Amino acid sequence: MQPSNITPVCIEYQQKIRDYFNWKIEDDEYVLTWLNQNIPNFHPMWSLENRDKNLHDLSLKLGLISNEKFVVLGANITENETLELSENDALIIADGAVGSIIEFNEKLIKNIICIVSDGDGLPYISNKKIENIPIILHAHGHAKNNLNHILNIWSKWENPPKIIISHQISNDIKGAVNFGGFSDGDRAVCMLHAFGIKKENIRLKGFNVNNLGHWSGLTNSTIKQEKLKWMQEILEVLGYDI
Repeated sequence: MQPSNITPVCIEYQQKIRDYFNWKIEDDEYVLTWLNQNIPNFHPMWSLENRDKNLHDLSLKLGLISNEKFVVLGANITENETLELSENDALIIADGAVGSIIEFNEKLIKNIICIVSDGDGLPYISNKKIENIPIILHAHGHAKNNLNHILNIWSKWENPPKIIISHQISNDIKGAVNFGGFSDGDRAVCMLHAFGIKKENIRLKGFNVNNLGHWSGLTNSTIKQEKLKWMQEILEVLGYDI
Protein backbone atom coordinates (compact mmCIF):
# COMPACT_ATOMS: atom_id res chain seq x y z
CA MET A 1 0.00 0.00 0.00
CA GLN A 2 1.06 3.57 -0.69
CA PRO A 3 1.80 5.06 2.77
CA SER A 4 -0.74 7.70 3.77
CA ASN A 5 1.90 10.38 4.34
CA ILE A 6 3.17 10.12 0.76
CA THR A 7 1.36 11.97 -2.02
CA PRO A 8 3.06 11.27 -5.36
CA VAL A 9 3.48 14.14 -7.81
CA CYS A 10 3.72 14.21 -11.63
CA ILE A 11 2.60 10.59 -11.68
CA GLU A 12 0.74 11.17 -14.95
CA TYR A 13 4.06 11.59 -16.76
CA GLN A 14 4.92 7.95 -16.26
CA GLN A 15 2.42 6.75 -18.85
CA LYS A 16 3.07 9.75 -21.11
CA ILE A 17 6.76 8.87 -21.25
CA ARG A 18 6.10 5.17 -21.79
CA ASP A 19 3.86 6.10 -24.71
CA TYR A 20 6.48 8.48 -26.13
CA PHE A 21 9.19 5.81 -26.15
CA ASN A 22 6.77 2.97 -26.94
CA TRP A 23 7.73 1.18 -23.74
CA LYS A 24 5.35 -1.39 -22.25
CA ILE A 25 3.97 -1.10 -18.74
CA GLU A 26 4.09 -4.91 -18.60
CA ASP A 27 7.89 -4.68 -18.60
CA ASP A 28 7.78 -2.32 -15.62
CA GLU A 29 5.39 -4.67 -13.84
CA TYR A 30 7.61 -7.69 -14.53
CA VAL A 31 10.79 -6.09 -13.17
CA LEU A 32 8.96 -4.71 -10.14
CA THR A 33 7.51 -8.14 -9.33
CA TRP A 34 10.91 -9.77 -9.80
CA LEU A 35 12.65 -7.22 -7.56
CA ASN A 36 9.97 -7.25 -4.87
CA GLN A 37 9.91 -11.03 -4.66
CA ASN A 38 13.64 -11.73 -4.99
CA ILE A 39 15.40 -8.94 -3.12
CA PRO A 40 15.20 -10.73 0.28
CA ASN A 41 17.16 -13.60 -1.30
CA PHE A 42 20.10 -11.25 -1.90
CA HIS A 43 20.33 -10.22 1.75
CA PRO A 44 18.09 -10.75 4.81
CA MET A 45 18.39 -7.03 5.58
CA TRP A 46 16.18 -6.41 2.55
CA SER A 47 13.14 -8.28 3.82
CA LEU A 48 9.73 -6.65 3.42
CA GLU A 49 9.69 -5.81 7.12
CA ASN A 50 13.07 -4.11 6.99
CA ARG A 51 12.22 -2.20 3.82
CA ASP A 52 9.03 -0.92 5.45
CA LYS A 53 11.15 0.20 8.41
CA ASN A 54 13.60 1.94 6.06
CA LEU A 55 10.71 3.87 4.50
CA HIS A 56 9.36 4.78 7.94
CA ASP A 57 12.79 5.93 9.12
CA LEU A 58 13.26 8.04 5.98
CA SER A 59 9.86 9.64 6.52
CA LEU A 60 10.74 10.48 10.13
CA LYS A 61 14.11 11.94 9.14
CA LEU A 62 12.62 14.09 6.40
CA GLY A 63 9.97 15.27 8.83
CA LEU A 64 12.54 16.26 11.42
CA ILE A 65 14.50 18.38 8.95
CA SER A 66 11.61 19.46 6.71
CA ASN A 67 12.32 23.16 7.28
CA GLU A 68 16.02 22.82 6.54
CA LYS A 69 17.69 23.19 3.16
CA PHE A 70 17.67 20.12 0.94
CA VAL A 71 20.00 19.96 -2.03
CA VAL A 72 19.29 17.52 -4.85
CA LEU A 73 22.40 16.61 -6.81
CA GLY A 74 22.09 15.73 -10.51
CA ALA A 75 24.49 14.13 -12.96
CA ASN A 76 26.00 17.45 -14.13
CA ILE A 77 27.25 18.53 -10.72
CA THR A 78 30.73 20.03 -11.00
CA GLU A 79 33.72 19.87 -8.67
CA ASN A 80 33.27 23.52 -7.71
CA GLU A 81 29.56 23.05 -6.97
CA THR A 82 30.37 20.01 -4.86
CA LEU A 83 32.98 21.91 -2.87
CA GLU A 84 30.49 24.75 -2.30
CA LEU A 85 28.09 22.45 -0.45
CA SER A 86 27.66 23.21 3.24
CA GLU A 87 27.78 20.80 6.16
CA ASN A 88 24.27 22.07 6.89
CA ASP A 89 22.93 20.79 3.57
CA ALA A 90 20.78 17.67 3.55
CA LEU A 91 21.69 15.83 0.35
CA ILE A 92 19.39 13.84 -1.94
CA ILE A 93 21.49 12.33 -4.70
CA ALA A 94 20.48 11.10 -8.14
CA ASP A 95 22.30 7.82 -8.72
CA GLY A 96 25.91 8.18 -9.95
CA ALA A 97 26.14 11.82 -8.83
CA VAL A 98 27.18 10.37 -5.48
CA GLY A 99 30.59 10.03 -7.14
CA SER A 100 31.02 13.80 -6.88
CA ILE A 101 30.74 13.62 -3.09
CA ILE A 102 33.07 10.62 -2.86
CA GLU A 103 35.73 12.27 -5.04
CA PHE A 104 35.51 15.95 -4.08
CA ASN A 105 33.80 16.37 -0.70
CA GLU A 106 33.95 13.07 1.13
CA LYS A 107 33.23 14.56 4.55
CA LEU A 108 29.65 15.22 3.34
CA ILE A 109 28.86 11.52 2.91
CA LYS A 110 27.31 11.79 6.37
CA ASN A 111 24.93 14.45 4.97
CA ILE A 112 23.40 12.07 2.42
CA ILE A 113 19.75 11.46 3.29
CA CYS A 114 19.27 9.00 0.43
CA ILE A 115 20.37 8.05 -3.06
CA VAL A 116 17.77 7.62 -5.81
CA SER A 117 18.93 4.95 -8.26
CA ASP A 118 17.79 2.48 -10.88
CA GLY A 119 21.06 0.58 -10.55
CA ASP A 120 22.99 2.10 -13.46
CA GLY A 121 25.10 4.71 -11.62
CA LEU A 122 28.21 2.57 -11.87
CA PRO A 123 30.96 2.59 -10.84
CA TYR A 124 30.04 5.21 -8.25
CA ILE A 125 27.22 3.35 -6.50
CA SER A 126 29.46 0.30 -6.09
CA ASN A 127 31.83 2.23 -3.80
CA LYS A 128 31.73 0.89 -0.24
CA LYS A 129 31.83 4.42 1.13
CA ILE A 130 28.05 4.55 0.59
CA GLU A 131 27.37 1.50 2.75
CA ASN A 132 24.45 1.77 5.17
CA ILE A 133 22.98 4.76 3.29
CA PRO A 134 19.28 4.61 2.33
CA ILE A 135 18.83 3.92 -1.37
CA ILE A 136 15.52 4.30 -3.17
CA LEU A 137 15.97 1.56 -5.74
CA HIS A 138 13.78 1.95 -8.79
CA ALA A 139 12.19 -0.89 -10.74
CA HIS A 140 11.54 -0.19 -14.42
CA GLY A 141 11.34 -2.38 -17.47
CA HIS A 142 14.96 -2.02 -18.57
CA ALA A 143 16.60 -2.18 -15.16
CA LYS A 144 16.68 -5.89 -14.28
CA ASN A 145 20.28 -6.62 -15.29
CA ASN A 146 21.61 -3.51 -13.55
CA LEU A 147 19.57 -4.21 -10.43
CA ASN A 148 20.73 -7.82 -10.28
CA HIS A 149 24.34 -6.74 -10.73
CA ILE A 150 24.38 -4.02 -8.07
CA LEU A 151 22.41 -6.08 -5.55
CA ASN A 152 25.02 -8.82 -5.85
CA ILE A 153 27.70 -6.24 -5.05
CA TRP A 154 25.86 -4.60 -2.16
CA SER A 155 24.84 -7.92 -0.62
CA LYS A 156 28.50 -8.73 0.10
CA TRP A 157 29.07 -5.57 2.15
CA GLU A 158 29.15 -5.77 5.94
CA ASN A 159 26.66 -2.88 6.10
CA PRO A 160 24.62 -2.96 2.90
CA PRO A 161 22.50 0.01 1.84
CA LYS A 162 19.06 0.43 3.42
CA ILE A 163 16.84 -0.22 0.44
CA ILE A 164 13.38 1.15 -0.34
CA ILE A 165 11.86 -0.07 -3.63
CA SER A 166 10.19 2.50 -5.88
CA HIS A 167 8.16 1.90 -9.04
CA GLN A 168 6.31 3.62 -11.88
CA ILE A 169 3.02 1.78 -12.28
CA SER A 170 -0.44 2.90 -11.19
CA ASN A 171 -1.26 0.01 -8.84
CA ASP A 172 -0.55 0.07 -5.12
CA ILE A 173 2.13 -2.54 -4.50
CA LYS A 174 2.98 -3.92 -1.09
CA GLY A 175 6.68 -3.39 -0.41
CA ALA A 176 7.19 -0.65 -3.01
CA VAL A 177 6.29 3.03 -3.42
CA ASN A 178 5.53 5.29 -6.37
CA PHE A 179 6.75 8.82 -5.60
CA GLY A 180 6.01 10.13 -9.10
CA GLY A 181 8.38 11.38 -11.78
CA PHE A 182 10.38 9.22 -14.12
CA SER A 183 14.17 9.55 -14.33
CA ASP A 184 16.50 9.54 -11.31
CA GLY A 185 16.90 13.32 -11.14
CA ASP A 186 13.27 14.34 -11.33
CA ARG A 187 12.18 11.37 -9.19
CA ALA A 188 14.52 12.58 -6.46
CA VAL A 189 12.77 15.95 -6.51
CA CYS A 190 9.33 14.34 -6.74
CA MET A 191 10.17 12.19 -3.74
CA LEU A 192 10.77 15.27 -1.59
CA HIS A 193 7.53 16.86 -2.79
CA ALA A 194 5.69 13.58 -2.17
CA PHE A 195 6.77 13.74 1.46
CA GLY A 196 5.51 17.32 1.71
CA ILE A 197 8.83 19.18 1.55
CA LYS A 198 8.18 22.71 0.29
CA LYS A 199 9.85 23.92 -2.90
CA GLU A 200 11.46 26.87 -1.10
CA ASN A 201 13.42 24.37 0.99
CA ILE A 202 14.81 22.54 -2.05
CA ARG A 203 17.77 23.55 -4.23
CA LEU A 204 18.90 21.74 -7.37
CA LYS A 205 22.55 21.40 -8.35
CA GLY A 206 23.90 19.60 -11.39
CA PHE A 207 20.70 19.66 -13.45
CA ASN A 208 21.29 20.47 -17.11
CA VAL A 209 19.09 19.38 -19.99
CA ASN A 210 21.64 20.19 -22.68
CA ASN A 211 24.44 17.87 -21.62
CA LEU A 212 24.75 14.30 -20.44
CA GLY A 213 26.26 14.53 -17.00
CA HIS A 214 29.72 13.26 -16.10
CA TRP A 215 28.11 11.17 -13.34
CA SER A 216 25.44 9.54 -15.50
CA GLY A 217 27.00 6.10 -15.28
CA LEU A 218 25.83 3.45 -17.73
CA THR A 219 23.47 5.01 -20.23
CA ASN A 220 22.19 5.09 -23.80
CA SER A 221 23.10 8.64 -24.79
CA THR A 222 20.38 9.08 -27.44
CA ILE A 223 17.55 7.96 -25.18
CA LYS A 224 19.05 9.82 -22.22
CA GLN A 225 18.99 13.09 -24.14
CA GLU A 226 15.29 12.59 -24.85
CA LYS A 227 14.62 11.69 -21.22
CA LEU A 228 16.30 14.92 -20.12
CA LYS A 229 13.61 16.88 -21.99
CA TRP A 230 10.95 15.06 -20.02
CA MET A 231 12.87 15.67 -16.82
CA GLN A 232 12.88 19.38 -17.62
CA GLU A 233 9.12 19.39 -18.19
CA ILE A 234 8.46 17.59 -14.91
CA LEU A 235 10.68 19.96 -12.96
CA GLU A 236 9.11 22.99 -14.62
CA VAL A 237 5.66 21.75 -13.59
CA LEU A 238 6.98 21.64 -10.01
CA GLY A 239 8.20 25.23 -10.37
CA TYR A 240 11.92 24.80 -11.09
CA ASP A 241 13.75 26.57 -13.89
CA ILE A 242 16.70 24.55 -15.20
